[in-house]
Amino acid sequence: MAINQDNFEGTVNEFGGKVEGAVGSAFGDSKTQAEGKITELKGKAEQVLGKAKDTYAKASEKAREWADNAPEAAREAREKASRLAEESTAKVRQTVQEQPVTVLAGGIALGFVIGWLLSGRKN
Repeated sequence: MAINQDNFEGTVNEFGGKVEGAVGSAFGDSKTQAEGKITELKGKAEQVLGKAKDTYAKASEKAREWADNAPEAAREAREKASRLAEESTAKVRQTVQEQPVTVLAGGIALGFVIGWLLSGRKN
């Protein structure tokens, strides 16, 4: 990934501010020293801005990827759900054909339980 303009300018300003501050310190010039510190801080702020822009760009790209892949993921989920429903239906059909009495007894028992729960048992 290429370095963005803010990162580059921030690095240059930070370095330049450090040099300017060092020159001010060396010559006892507090004004130059203060200006150097301001330039250095400006550079750091530009670098933070550059990193924020990089992060935003990466997040935007990831969101675009997810949005682009969403229809395919939904299609795959629909196909999987359909396949599972077909497999479950086949298993139920097979069980009913192999053990009709057991399934019938289970259905009757389930009907009694549901009826009992819905009847609102009275004391």
